[in-house]
Amino acid sequence: MSYQFNAKDILITQLGEEGVAFNSATNEYFSLNETSFKILKGIENNVPIEAICQQLENEYEISPSDCKEQVNKTIQIFVSKKLIIEE
Repeated sequence: MSYQFNAKDILITQLGEEGVAFNSATNEYFSLNETSFKILKGIENNVPIEAICQQLENEYEISPSDCKEQVNKTIQIFVSKKLIIEE
């Protein structure tokens, strides 16, 4: 499964280590913690999910299986909020 950042409707801004996403179609704001911001920016920059996981595993010393599980949960939230689109 691949994902595409919803550039048509979503604006993201970094605030320190965290970020904010705004959906212009629904007028909703989403607060992003440091990790979710990195995941969303990775998808925006067309970084493969495996590479995003590798970066997070190295940075946070998390196991590959835990990282993949958490990244997939975050991605499903992004899809449900229309921040990204499943392809």
